[in-house]
Amino acid sequence: MRFLLVLFALTIYSFILHADHGVYFKSNEVSKENRTGIDITHKNNISYVNSFTLNFMISLRSTETHYGEILSLKEQNGKNLIQITYNEPDLYVILNKRETKIHCNLDDLDLLRNRWIPLELKIDCENNMIYFSLGGHKFENAIEFPNSSKFSLSLGVVNKYGFYIEEVPSMSIKDLGIHVNGTPKHLWPFRKTNQTEIKDILSSRTAKLYNPRWVIDYHNKWKKVNTFSFDKIPAIAFDKKNEILQFVFTSGEIKSFDLRTNTLSAIKDVKGLPILEKSQQIIYGINSQLTTYSFNENSTTKFSKSSNSWEQDAPRKTDDTPKFWHHNKTIHPISKEITTLFGYGYYSYSNLIQSFDETEKKWKTLQFSGDTIEPRYLSSFGIGKQDSTIGYLFGGLGNPLGKQILGKEFYYDLYKIDFAKKHIKKIWALEQDDQFQYLPVNSLTLTEKDSSFYTLMFPCQKSSTYLKVAKGFLNDPKLYFIGDSIPYEFVDIKSFADLYYWESENKLIALTSKETEGESYEISVYTISYEPGSANEINMYNNTLPLSVKLFYALLASILLFLIFFIRQKIKAKLKKEQIIQEPINSFQEKIPTYELPQINAILLFGGFQVFGQKGKDITYRFSPTLKELFLLILLYSIEDGKGISSRRIQEFLWPDKPEAKAKNNRGVNIKKLRSILEDIDGIEIVFDNNYWKIILQDNVFCDIASIQDELKTTDKNKIQFEKIIHILNRGTLLRDIEPEWLDPFKDKTTGLIVSSLEDWVSKLNLDTNIRFAISNVIFEFDQMNETALRVKCSLLSKQGKHSLAMESYEHYVKMYVKLYNEEYQFSFKEIVSENITA
Repeated sequence: MRFLLVLFALTIYSFILHADHGVYFKSNEVSKENRTGIDITHKNNISYVNSFTLNFMISLRSTETHYGEILSLKEQNGKNLIQITYNEPDLYVILNKRETKIHCNLDDLDLLRNRWIPLELKIDCENNMIYFSLGGHKFENAIEFPNSSKFSLSLGVVNKYGFYIEEVPSMSIKDLGIHVNGTPKHLWPFRKTNQTEIKDILSSRTAKLYNPRWVIDYHNKWKKVNTFSFDKIPAIAFDKKNEILQFVFTSGEIKSFDLRTNTLSAIKDVKGLPILEKSQQIIYGINSQLTTYSFNENSTTKFSKSSNSWEQDAPRKTDDTPKFWHHNKTIHPISKEITTLFGYGYYSYSNLIQSFDETEKKWKTLQFSGDTIEPRYLSSFGIGKQDSTIGYLFGGLGNPLGKQILGKEFYYDLYKIDFAKKHIKKIWALEQDDQFQYLPVNSLTLTEKDSSFYTLMFPCQKSSTYLKVAKGFLNDPKLYFIGDSIPYEFVDIKSFADLYYWESENKLIALTSKETEGESYEISVYTISYEPGSANEINMYNNTLPLSVKLFYALLASILLFLIFFIRQKIKAKLKKEQIIQEPINSFQEKIPTYELPQINAILLFGGFQVFGQKGKDITYRFSPTLKELFLLILLYSIEDGKGISSRRIQEFLWPDKPEAKAKNNRGVNIKKLRSILEDIDGIEIVFDNNYWKIILQDNVFCDIASIQDELKTTDKNKIQFEKIIHILNRGTLLRDIEPEWLDPFKDKTTGLIVSSLEDWVSKLNLDTNIRFAISNVIFEFDQMNETALRVKCSLLSKQGKHSLAMESYEHYVKMYVKLYNEEYQFSFKEIVSENITA
């Protein structure tokens, strides 16, 4: 029930999800009279004095439309006309129908299509300059503009300037803002509405819409691209580089579906045979070579484009019944070998991770330290984008012993698999309700910054079901269902679905496969714009309502938000308690009173990065990876010695490859953004003092690492202080999911100080039994092989009569010891529990 409550709360709260908004401009794919335009000043022009700035986000699509007007601005007094024109791949700023020095090539600037790019145009009348910025690249040109006047403004096809505009590029625009003399005056987010006019949310001004489409529709609705019917089941692979889906048949035949042209073609006169079973045993291997593999025959076959042939000539020696249905697959990031994970076959679930050794021609089982993943199949797996040596596995169906006769368990857990360190870590798990029986597809897609992931999930109680996008978070145990659904026929091993990322179009691709009547197979391909958004997007158009009605809705919204916040916090607290980091054994009946971590003006670093503002709102999401790292650099150096960190050191850590001028500009921009975020916290300040950047925290700001350092320095502690230390450190190690190299010394120093202090307290002080037990668990959180903690824990459990739990703790330690040190642990259980550890 707890899992369903999470989903219920998140569904209600889905309107705050980041869902793409904006206007999608129809271009030459439609007739001229149906193309999109927005008249910003359709009723009256905008006044300015000294200067004004326009800024918005723009996304240019990869289509056959290579030309058109993005923006037209007509100044009233001097009759100056400014146009921003696009002619793929070039963008120009035109002044009075003449080219200016402002000309940029998107390819030269490495600006991708189908991505949001910030665009800014500033007119500085006092200095007679026009400044232009696109994706952070800056340009300027001299201009003569009246010091005060008015201007009209439009986007796309709007004919009001005495000449005919009929071309608009394939683009989308959102968040158009206008500043006058440095002060924000107007803002149009361009959220979906069914009105012909849309309101400026900073004033009463409206803009006129002509033939709009809405970006959100492309992020909420799957588009069926094509459906194919084949006589035999194909093995399916996605060629990311060429953006082609390959369908490979046991006969050796290959059919290719080009996503860009929406055409299916066959490769003619293919020689040889692939070797594979029926469980989608195909992958793009080394050098992007199409490769099939077999578990039954311990073999692989590669397709050579130059010779148009498969390596294998002879037919199969064994049957093609798979050993591992619905397994996951990848190319090992270190060895570059084909690597498979888990699967189902012969009435058993597997938890094997295997790589194919091309030299010895056999599958070898890979060994990992850390957490154990229970046997399963129908899981979702993906490789990180920031770190390609890290894989993430989500969900699945199986049971702890791997035998089908023992029943099925639905898993909603997330594991981090480090192929470089050969280590597995369980990140989180959601407890499922018996009625909630959803399974993911084979692959998941990590976001660019690896903070979240997308997969498809389907309810499996019925054969005729549906697929829906699920968004998960690497550091937060929760899921969102978003967008519409795709029909899916699930008949276990006879069905297959997968998810791919189409990079050039910035879309997700969903693929479904099913067996139809007559033993033919139907493959359907769908796409949706990336990232998928919420179907419950708020309509930004507000009709005028009586004051009493507005107050009623405001009060209702406030109550609802409070209830949602309360429920989410309760659920979050329960979920955290359910997560098993290291030792699951807590047997003492007398609970330590709960110390509530502050969630107002609070900075939490243990267990993970989290920041709360002065109103209790979690503002962690506002820190981009760069802002987060900059903030932590300044904060930790400030706490360490009170002096802070120099600009040169910041450049060395964050922008080592950039020239000093560029790094200085990046630092200035990000410091400004950081200060803006920290305005939500009362009592924190970033200052530049004596050539050092530092963060000053007032007494009303809680920072857990500063609090812990103060507590560790205190010699005489009461019970409340111990409880505080225990509850702070129980969240986990310092910034455990943030791993830049500069952070390692802070982590090592903090861990060493904490472990040594806790060891001293737990072994020498005459403390309350429950506190000593809790401290031993905290020590294991920071040092899983700490012998002092083992002796304390086992001794206390034994003295309480819980000998089996003491033995379980000891055996867990011994197994870890052997795994890490490759030798037997020297002390017996009797020696451990008989150790005199009391004060």
